[in-house]
Amino acid sequence: MKTNLITLILSSAVAVAVLVARESSFLTTSVHGRYYFAAIMLISVILALITLSRLIRSLWRRPGEAVNGTKAAHIKEKRSEYRIQFDHPPHPVFIENSGGPQSAPAFTCPVLDVSETGVSLGYVGVYSPGQTVQGEIIFASGRSTPINGVVARQTNRKTVLRLHCTIAPPLLMAEQRERIAFQKDDGPRPAVSPSLKDNLDVRLPSHQPKGVCRLKRP
Repeated sequence: MKTNLITLILSSAVAVAVLVARESSFLTTSVHGRYYFAAIMLISVILALITLSRLIRSLWRRPGEAVNGTKAAHIKEKRSEYRIQFDHPPHPVFIENSGGPQSAPAFTCPVLDVSETGVSLGYVGVYSPGQTVQGEIIFASGRSTPINGVVARQTNRKTVLRLHCTIAPPLLMAEQRERIAFQKDDGPRPAVSPSLKDNLDVRLPSHQPKGVCRLKRP
């Protein structure tokens, strides 16, 4: 914007200077001189008009760009938070500690999802909104992290905690890798067990291998 403003001022000044010089020396200027004056003034006026249009467009677009920038920053902020959902076992376990380190656990329940700033417990009716909750989450891998937060809300199937101290992103990333590896190792189950297949008298449907893996029949 500063560049356009400076260009507008300079081009306008050149056009005014050329116009004043042309009017003051109009009678003594030759035909070629008048042509040069006219060309310089025309270029200056065109440049000033182009710069003015750019300034108007930049001022017109600035509010929209500010809104879009705010939305982009908000999306970036949301994406920067890691979250792991535990839809299937094994679930992490939340253990509440009511006293010191040697005290017995007051309450335990499965964890449905974990993020840097919040935890969802798979149990309702124990805590009330606004209540402070302290404890520990133990993951299936053996890793653990302390929990200190407040109950934000409850639904019909979970209690959501908002943490005072965030969970370290490297821990969440490591647990995410562990869960992906577990799901890969678990894999899909066969449609028919080998023992049942051996006892069947009928032939099961199958398919011929295609592509480069096709076996050549003699």
